[in-house]
Amino acid sequence: MTLEDTNEEDIEVTEQDVLEEDAPLSEVEQLRCDLELAVGARQRALADFANFQRRAAENETKSRERGIAEVVRNLVPVLDQFEMALDQEGATTDSILEGVSLVREELMRALGKNGVEAITAQLGEEFDPNRHEAMLQHAAEGVEAGHVSLIVKSGWAMGPLVLRPAQVAIAPSESGD
Repeated sequence: MTLEDTNEEDIEVTEQDVLEEDAPLSEVEQLRCDLELAVGARQRALADFANFQRRAAENETKSRERGIAEVVRNLVPVLDQFEMALDQEGATTDSILEGVSLVREELMRALGKNGVEAITAQLGEEFDPNRHEAMLQHAAEGVEAGHVSLIVKSGWAMGPLVLRPAQVAIAPSESGD
């Protein structure tokens, strides 16, 4: 029987036939809807992440600027001390030394307010490669081999972070190694 041979009376459509035909379409439509939701959610997540990155970069820049500003605020009084020292006329050597000493104390206070401390090595102290930099070997009476025998320069640390290790000389071993 061909389509032309059938008439409308011969075609019987049941409810089950309609459900079966609609079922694949509704599943496809559901998948399309799920896809659109997933694409939208992905785009929102990407936009949120881009905004997060932008805000994080802005916060980092602002934090860095605030940190620098705080250090500068603490150093401005030191500059004031230098200005006062330079404006002195007819100063004696003793008054100049006293002024330099005051400026140094003010600078040390400013550094201390920012958590910066001097690393001061002591003669005879055991060499610590984390806090000391060996510049040379130097024999010193009463100092064991591998210990600090001469302080060249103080070092600087900010909390656990070593900004510059103390530069020291190390007592050589007896064999000259």
